[in-house]
Amino acid sequence: MGLANEVLAEDIYNMVADTNGEQRYKPQDVFKAMITKYKDDGVNKKDCKAALRTLIEKEKLVYTVLNGSCTSMVGMPGCEK
Repeated sequence: MGLANEVLAEDIYNMVADTNGEQRYKPQDVFKAMITKYKDDGVNKKDCKAALRTLIEKEKLVYTVLNGSCTSMVGMPGCEK
């Protein structure tokens, strides 16, 4: 990968934070957006997963469940609906 994990993680965080907790994203949607954005840098799903894992471990983002279903979503801490 030509892009540092920290840069990718920061961009993922900014993508989620820009909605001010109003919107949650499916992890797959986050991956697709980052892969498309950094296509020229060779970013792949594995890189995105590592960056998202970093954010989850640092508690900058959290996994939530969508309306009691099995669908996991990524959002800001404290903004669970």
